[in-house]
Amino acid sequence: MSELVWVADVVFDARSAGAQGVYTYEADAAVRPGQARWAPLGPRRMIGFVVDVREARLDELGFDPAALKPVGNEIEGLSIPPLTLGLVRETARQTLSPLAVALALAIPPGARDRVVRTWRPTGKAETEGLTFAQKEALAMVVNGEVVERKGKTPAASAKSALRALERRGLVRSESSLLPLAEARLSQGLIRLTDDNEAVQRFLAGPGKSRPAQAVTLMRLQGSEGTGFSAREIKSLAQVSDATIKALLTAGLLVPHGEGPVAAHGALKPNQDQSAAIAAVSQAVADRKAETFLLQGVTGSGKTEVYLRCAAEALRMGRQALYLVPEIALTAQVIAQLRSRFGDQVAVIHSNMGATERLESWQRVRTRAASVVLGARSALFAPLEDIGLIVIDEEHESSYKQDTSPRYQTKRMAQWLASEHGCPVVLGSATPSLETYWSALQKEVRHLVLPGRARTAVMPSVQVIDLKDLYKSRTAALLAPELAEAVSQALAKGEQTILFLNRRAYSPALMCRECGFKLECQFCAVALSYHRREQRLRCHHCGHQERVPETCPRCGGTKVAPFGVGGEKVEESVAAMFPEAKVARLDRDTVRRKGALEETLASFRSGETHILVGTQMVAKGLDFPNVTVVGVIAADLSLNVPDFRSSERTFQLLSQVAGRAGRGERPGRVFIQTLNPDNEAIAAAAAHDYERFAMSALEERREARYPPFFQLVNVLCQGPDRQEVVAAAAVAANRLKRAMPEAEVLGPVDCPIERINAQWRRHTVLKLKPGTDVSPVQSALTEMGSRTVRTVVDVDPSSLL
Repeated sequence: MSELVWVADVVFDARSAGAQGVYTYEADAAVRPGQARWAPLGPRRMIGFVVDVREARLDELGFDPAALKPVGNEIEGLSIPPLTLGLVRETARQTLSPLAVALALAIPPGARDRVVRTWRPTGKAETEGLTFAQKEALAMVVNGEVVERKGKTPAASAKSALRALERRGLVRSESSLLPLAEARLSQGLIRLTDDNEAVQRFLAGPGKSRPAQAVTLMRLQGSEGTGFSAREIKSLAQVSDATIKALLTAGLLVPHGEGPVAAHGALKPNQDQSAAIAAVSQAVADRKAETFLLQGVTGSGKTEVYLRCAAEALRMGRQALYLVPEIALTAQVIAQLRSRFGDQVAVIHSNMGATERLESWQRVRTRAASVVLGARSALFAPLEDIGLIVIDEEHESSYKQDTSPRYQTKRMAQWLASEHGCPVVLGSATPSLETYWSALQKEVRHLVLPGRARTAVMPSVQVIDLKDLYKSRTAALLAPELAEAVSQALAKGEQTILFLNRRAYSPALMCRECGFKLECQFCAVALSYHRREQRLRCHHCGHQERVPETCPRCGGTKVAPFGVGGEKVEESVAAMFPEAKVARLDRDTVRRKGALEETLASFRSGETHILVGTQMVAKGLDFPNVTVVGVIAADLSLNVPDFRSSERTFQLLSQVAGRAGRGERPGRVFIQTLNPDNEAIAAAAAHDYERFAMSALEERREARYPPFFQLVNVLCQGPDRQEVVAAAAVAANRLKRAMPEAEVLGPVDCPIERINAQWRRHTVLKLKPGTDVSPVQSALTEMGSRTVRTVVDVDPSSLL
């Protein structure tokens, strides 16, 4: 019988050791799953994480037992909690991703630079046979600890001597993560001045020429009384130290004061809020893994429900996880949590630097912070005893990761809740259809906040049927009703936002003589025409070229723009209202450094009267003087060949409509469309979510799409079309054999069949909800090649 030995399976950062690498080492009794270890990998030692400790037979290792190496020293303070490691495993399982790729989500950034290695004597006095260098190194250790860290590394000869001494048992080395800096979060904080009039004067005057300062103040509005570190303000506003220093000098930012951040009292909830708070708090108290849908329009008081229930979790000595979409992670949200929970709040998001994120990670791991606020990735924070999980704006597509591992935050949060024994609250004014269906099926408990906590009212919405204008030959970029509303707003000193979710001057350039359309040589899309730059540009791969004087195919001279983009809207509106200043906000205009800040500052100050933009204007900052919002072409997103197009159209129109009337004056919204009877448009105009949801759910049921079926999208892509076609055919045949109960569609070309010189062909599986998808991974084993890449997306957010 083969000898048994304890071994540890260790995973390293996939970028350093490969996505598939799980390495096996010799383990002792001190090795535990989740520990960080200095494990040998080739000629180097790297930080690896133990994912399993098991007893194995030597003849089953799969390699020569003589090659089995000790796992290496533990790095104190860097271990991953067991339930977080479990979440990593579950993420890999659900997304069919390598464990190393999923583990990267839980590893704090910049950890290696904060690891300290300390050498200490063991007390053994045996020195016979030591070299001079080894004797010198031993003397250094005996006379005081030898410390190795970034910026303080012993000479190569000394390190070699220390390792030799360690092998002889004369010294031992210990590794640990540098502790948090002594200065607490509450020290050195700054905040927005209480003098709101001074802020408004700056925004209306000097802020026009100091856009970075103006945008910083705009980002902080609504957070009055709450302190932030300078680094937090820099990451929230994306500005420099110089900007913050200038605002401090001007007295618009002021020191927050010494001592800990004070926690403030709560607002008194209304009857509907009280009912929701009672239901969720009971689940918190019972340690019950129950999911709630909290549905309520903006201003209905969802945040107060979240905060009250989080307070209940903290009262029980537990922790709270509060997730928001990246774009919604604003100073106001941070202020709301800090005003209630003081310096117990740790913030984690992608705009933070590596050092700042690592410090937040350490505060959570040491339980110096009991509330974690962050975007999608905060799900993998080292929380050990979660009492409540909140996912605000749960319908946002950003909760689905679009790179490996392609996890759905809501699904992973529910798994995490089941392990911790805590409720999950999904909040939204326009819930995803999957969540709403779960509520209708009583799988999720539905809580509704029907009223508004504030006095603001929903804007009036008018749908304009463009077909009528075409029939009467009076079609124009702005329908008469919208043009009149803009004119009235200008006369009153009010502002307008015009929304068109399409960049450039026009989406294509076409020959009027032969019909030839200029396309990208690397993608299967038309080149967009940018008139101001006189360039044709691909919005998928970035390729650009000059505008031809004649048609490349027939030589004709009638090459002209086809269709309307934001640049054309900006030009036309400026001609219609010459007395107004018109600006545009989209990915093209913000490429230049400082352009975003300049545009926002100008609009906030009132210098710009009309703002034309893509969905960038649908979210983010409030503009209280905006009373008119016009949607130029609501049909654009409806015509996208994707099963979620109507849902996204409804949500986008609802968000755009919310831009109007956010101040004291009522707002008006005008939606121009060729499909006024479409349920997504009609329901958005009526502010009627239930009407839209019931209609869309019936369409999904008939078409066998989520939530009635689960989707798996298998994409094959590569530079050679024939190889991609062949690989996709093989993949489809394997999937049909592996999952005979599945409905397999394809393989077919993707709606955009070529992007960035990569041909794309996909197969879609429709499965009953809850079906084990692991056979997909087994079926596609060894499908990869040097030229064709196979990507599996479980629960895709889009099929484009």
